[in-house]
Amino acid sequence: MKKDTLLSPSAHSNIEKAMELLQKLQNQLEVALEDLNNTNQGPWNLREIMEKELLFWEANLFFKHKIKKEIYEEREVLLTLPLNELKGMLCLLEEKLYFSLKEGTYLRIIIGEGGKRALTFEMNEPLEEEILQKLANLSGYLQPYASLSLSPTKVELEFKS
Repeated sequence: MKKDTLLSPSAHSNIEKAMELLQKLQNQLEVALEDLNNTNQGPWNLREIMEKELLFWEANLFFKHKIKKEIYEEREVLLTLPLNELKGMLCLLEEKLYFSLKEGTYLRIIIGEGGKRALTFEMNEPLEEEILQKLANLSGYLQPYASLSLSPTKVELEFKS
């Protein structure tokens, strides 16, 4: 069967766009799989890591278009720990945090706030108590690399290495 004879020009265009999106998703999954197996110790520039993380999470169109985001670096933070551990910690935290944000929330991601080796997520809208508890439950998974501090409008991940 030849697609050109079976599809209208607009349907053909839509199929091409869908194939491009599928290729992009496959590329993201391949990068994620590489990261999962990467035990290289770094050092890793936290800003570069967070920029890539945001690109990954923006595959969720609600997060991409309905949440205003900014990365602000007070000071450069270099981390020396296995990349798969770092990405795993960030993924756990971001999955709980990003999908709990309401439409129109302004999310400011601060690197090195107050001179700390920290990653801070600051929101203009408070998080619900249930979400704060889910985030608090992650503390054990972040050891021995980081500790977590929480308030309704701020989540801070302070790195030990």
